[in-house]
Amino acid sequence: MSRALPRRDIARIVRDPVEFCSRLWIVDKKGKRVRLNLNSEQIEIIEALAQGDDTLVAKARQIGATTAVAAYFFWRWFTAPDAETYVMLSHKLESAKHILKMHKRFYDGLPKEFRRPLSVNTTTDMVLADTGATLMAASSGGDGGLRSFTATGCHISEFAFTPDADELKATAIAALNGNQLVIESTANYYGDPLHREIQLWDAELVAWNFLFFPWTRHAEYTTTPPDDFAVDPRSELTPGQQYWQAVMVGKLGETKFRREYPLSVDDAYTQTDGAWIGQSLLNHLNVVKLDVAGGQLAKVDPRDRYAIGVDVGAGTGGDNSAVVVISATTYQVVDVRRSNSQTPTEWSEVVADASRKWNNAKVLVESNGTWGGVLLAELKHLGIPLWKDGDGKDWVTNASTKPKMLEGVKDGISRGTLTTLDTFTVSELRSFKVNDRGEPFCPRNGIHHGDTVIALGLAIQCIQHVHVPDKPYLPDWVVARKVDEARKKGAHRELRRY
Repeated sequence: MSRALPRRDIARIVRDPVEFCSRLWIVDKKGKRVRLNLNSEQIEIIEALAQGDDTLVAKARQIGATTAVAAYFFWRWFTAPDAETYVMLSHKLESAKHILKMHKRFYDGLPKEFRRPLSVNTTTDMVLADTGATLMAASSGGDGGLRSFTATGCHISEFAFTPDADELKATAIAALNGNQLVIESTANYYGDPLHREIQLWDAELVAWNFLFFPWTRHAEYTTTPPDDFAVDPRSELTPGQQYWQAVMVGKLGETKFRREYPLSVDDAYTQTDGAWIGQSLLNHLNVVKLDVAGGQLAKVDPRDRYAIGVDVGAGTGGDNSAVVVISATTYQVVDVRRSNSQTPTEWSEVVADASRKWNNAKVLVESNGTWGGVLLAELKHLGIPLWKDGDGKDWVTNASTKPKMLEGVKDGISRGTLTTLDTFTVSELRSFKVNDRGEPFCPRNGIHHGDTVIALGLAIQCIQHVHVPDKPYLPDWVVARKVDEARKKGAHRELRRY
């Protein structure tokens, strides 16, 4: 029979979240009830969460991240001085209840000196009788929602697999009213809700405390290789990790292994089956990092001609409006602009400014769609040169022209004529998939709908109607070299025979 802890030791343990959580009990992978022996990743998660910041955790499969977050919030609940509420939130209530069951096991396994009575203990709620602190399972739907609650903390698990992530996150933020949100998940597919949040964080548009855990951090992911296993001496992996990886790739396949057991975020979101443009093609691109609003990639050359493709949105915070400018002589993107806050009328000024800046560049805008006609009317009023087909008509995107437009982008990358793009455009390209009819499309993912890629495709169509300068284009460095060579020849005129 174990001896009861002195009161001073209880106080010390309760003050330290790692110490407290390491004394909780869980059910292991074999179904046995065991003490929570925190691994290094779990300790790092709990210590990070204890700072109180909104935290986003991307991790390899089965490293115990969900357990660590649940243990942290159990500690917060257990030590809350008042009637605070901590929520396990999911799209479906049953998923949230599953995590609450973990909390119930934590409570049931507490030593008797830690035990405190509950006033409520149901499938959706646990309430401490003395403080009124609550652990709650809730959903973003009508069953068990959070409309009438203010939460002190919220835990969302496997966010990448949520069918309506925007609704789920909005529900959490509304209930938290500035309190701590923690989201943890493995990867699902390129552009999934988790990936979207990582991209927003990377663009410094959201203030996550972002944690990523590659599979190599997990001590269990290693197996002693047999004598006949060919160890790669150049690999950074240990022989045991190399063999474990080989076994898992054999079971899951390369793509699924990299998604569920990534070494990096890029590894987790590598190209999958059904991608429109394979990673092998994208690897040849020179990728430039620009601000999400875009930027200029080259200087204006007065000898060059340019074409502009435009995709226009409502400017209400949804899809971006996008402008892409292409050089007629180098076939490269020279300018990119994006915004999801400017109205079509305001965007017409941006397009007009780009056209004037780039030597009165011709502009191609879709005439169909909600806002295309509005933008075209504004550009005509501003006197901007517009693309027309052979019959003098504006561009209409339909079932025959859209594949043609997008294939122009893919062809430019495949042939190596289009070599430089910015990070956001490449990210959009990677999101495009091929449907059952073999047609490219961009799934809705909350950040974009392939807006810059559409603008790029329109620019490529437009450039085909732009007159290339008669004089061959020579980059400045080539011109400078020729001038230098001419000067050197001029210094030896006495050797000339005429």
